[in-house]
Amino acid sequence: MHAASWWGRKVAQLPAEGVAIVATDLQGNLADFHALRGVQQRELDLGRRATLVLCGDLVHGPDPSLTEEDWPDHLGTFYRDESAALVLEYIEYARDHDTVLLLGNHEHAHAGGPVVSKFHLDEAGVLEATLGARSHDVRAFFGGLPLVAVAPCGMVCTHGAPRGTEPDLESFERLRYDGMAGIPLWQMIESGTVGALLWARAATAAHAQALLAATRLGADDNAFVVYGHDVVREGFETIGDEQLCLSTSFGLFDRDKVYLRVELDRHYRDVHDLREGHEILPLYPAADGVPRARLGVA
Repeated sequence: MHAASWWGRKVAQLPAEGVAIVATDLQGNLADFHALRGVQQRELDLGRRATLVLCGDLVHGPDPSLTEEDWPDHLGTFYRDESAALVLEYIEYARDHDTVLLLGNHEHAHAGGPVVSKFHLDEAGVLEATLGARSHDVRAFFGGLPLVAVAPCGMVCTHGAPRGTEPDLESFERLRYDGMAGIPLWQMIESGTVGALLWARAATAAHAQALLAATRLGADDNAFVVYGHDVVREGFETIGDEQLCLSTSFGLFDRDKVYLRVELDRHYRDVHDLREGHEILPLYPAADGVPRARLGVA
């Protein structure tokens, strides 16, 4: 699952062996990326194949003028935005490691999508100015990111909530990312499959079931979809039988950051097969602060 196997495709098909480490929304947090690399390496050290899946919004963190003293609680644990270093490191890492990066709405701002304003009026413009001569390489890389990842175990990964879909996997490959810069943000979730999967924060069971059926790899529909985009303060939220909203990094304190560990050689029935302390795991088990009693972490 090196980048050469999925770059330029709209759907990344994950292997049927080993484990997947699924994470969301790093937004320039290089330390959290290194922690995830550590998780992947520990799996490899145990003799398992491990694929790191990042569900978009790798880049665009806080303005450097925001100091630790002024840091608001809603942003979680303080960190410095290292988006430029992170994306360049990831591009190199993806050349020879099993990893997939999905397109998020922040990456789309570099590759045909609308301007995103969060900490800056034009997040893509600020990052590209920082990247300088490497901005062309990064724009090209973002333009080839997949929109969806699918695993034979029944898992589907997207950036936003599963509010849209194409009728089948072949139709996903005909989607385009360009030509959307002029669409108002409030219209993105109604603009088609790309806009819906990048910007939606909620989806109905019917929406999720449609995506799970359209992306099936065999005779059976997929079992669940995992996504980020929204911030879940407790680390994750299950919605119905089909959806898991996961928060690994942005907007969380270290003690609440979680990732998903999925065994790719088994078959999951629904989202309720994903258990705290087993599949849903803390990124920093020994983080300072109030213990996560739900996980039994001391």
